[in-house]
Amino acid sequence: MNEDIEAVLRDAKNVRLPHQRGSMNPLSSLPEPKAKIKQAIKDRIRLLAGAYISLAGFVDDDDVKFAEANPKSAKTKTIYQKVLDDMETAIEEIRQFKLIE
Repeated sequence: MNEDIEAVLRDAKNVRLPHQRGSMNPLSSLPEPKAKIKQAIKDRIRLLAGAYISLAGFVDDDDVKFAEANPKSAKTKTIYQKVLDDMETAIEEIRQFKLIE
């Protein structure tokens, strides 16, 4: 197995890409227009941010059962308030997140 890895590494030294990473790259090497790719990436970032924030809505199973059985109790209000607070915290985390550090 080590011999296979060594063979791959040896062969990889001879591979030359048409353009180097970190340098300018030709637009023709992109599969789609640059603007379309940029928009798709932004859309996915928004989707992931929304998913991150929505995780706050997931609470302990026992708390869900309690809240459903006792919709008007003070503990249920506390459970819902914690969800809202967690969502606000997640929103603030997203705002402060440094995409590139």
